[in-house]
This record gives sequence, C-alpha cells and structure tokens, in this order.
Amino acid sequence: MKTLLLFVSGLLILMPSAVQSADEAIPAVNKGDTVESVVQTLGKPQGVVSGGRRTTYYYEQGTVDFVTGRVERAFLISKDEARARTAKRELELRNHRQQVEAERKRVTEAGGAELARTLNDKAFAARPSAERLAYWTEFAKRFPYTDITAQLARTAEAGQAEQKDRDREAELVAMNKRVGEIQERFTQLDADYAASLANWKRTEIDTERAKLKDELATIATRVRTLTSAQ
Repeated sequence: MKTLLLFVSGLLILMPSAVQSADEAIPAVNKGDTVESVVQTLGKPQGVVSGGRRTTYYYEQGTVDFVTGRVERAFLISKDEARARTAKRELELRNHRQQVEAERKRVTEAGGAELARTLNDKAFAARPSAERLAYWTEFAKRFPYTDITAQLARTAEAGQAEQKDRDREAELVAMNKRVGEIQERFTQLDADYAASLANWKRTEIDTERAKLKDELATIATRVRTLTSAQ
C-alpha cells in the first residue's frame, strides 16, 4: 500500500510538466488537414502567401503550409509562447525607436551648433562658392535633420553668378584676340591691295575688308553689352 501511494504521488508530481493547459497547448494541426479545418482551429490568418502549388498561412502562433488545399507541415507554438515572443518584439521595437529618437536628437543638436559656427565664420564666407557649395552638400549628408535649404540656394546662386563672370571674362579675352587678328589682316590686305593691279583682286580684297568691318562692329556691340552688365 505504501508503495502504491508513492507511485501515485510520483504520477501527480510528473503530470503538471507533462500536460499543458488549454491556453498553453500547441494547436492540433495535422498533416492532411483541410484549409477549412485549420481556419476553424486557428481562425482567420494574419497573412497569406501563395506560390505555385504551395500556400502559406501566417498566424501569431506560427505558419501552416498547404499543398493543393491540404496541410503539408505546420510550425506552431502555444499562445503563451506566441504572446511572449510578441512582447519581446514590441520591447525591442520600443528600444529601437528610443535609440533612433535619441540619435536624431543628437544629430539635430550637433547640426544646429555646426550651422551656427559656420554662419559666423567670416573666413568661410570668403571662400569660393564652389568650395562653399561642396561644404553645404556634405553638411546635408552629415546633418539630415538641419534645414540648410536657404544656404544651398544662396550658394548655388552665387556660384552661377561667378560662373557668368568667368564666362564673360573669357569671351572678352577671345574677342580682344579676334580684334588683334582682324587688325593684322587689315594690314596684310592693305599691302595686297597696293601691290595688286588686277581689278578682280582688289574687288576681292574690298569684299573681305567689308566683312571684317562688319565683324568688328558686331564685336564692339557685344563688348559694350558685356561691360555694361558688370
């Protein structure tokens, strides 16, 4: 009798670890079950993915794979374990969001401080626009939460103005060179005209002189336009 009591006591001690409550039990989904049976057991899936003959139902407790409408395999956990995993994911997500927000705040504060220093730097303001534009472009990458739209726009505008000045100077230099070439050509034409006794040659020289005079007039007009725009 004593031995029997000890045996029964042993069974009572083992039973809680061997039997799960209804809430803790892993859902009974077996190979070959129909879609309707699974939905009746687990409810409507949170998501469905289909590919070829296979369809996968996604639940909080895991996944169920169907082939031609029948369960092929199921990877499921108990509701308690699913809730624990969900709680863990939510905690990790909250921590991640807090880290992201903290980093955003740090970068925002650093960007504001850097912006203030740069705007008060007279040496920076004296740099060529191309250098300043490169700096602001890099600044935008380093401090994406700091608004420098105005700085970028002003620097780009200044760069365009400086480029126009360079283009104007280059054009003036080219036109001055061309004027020198025309004057040299006039000298040569005058010599050719004096040396030539043929009327057709002198007519040809006069025609070229007229074209060169027109070109000089066009250059003079363009020079006035460029210099007045300075």
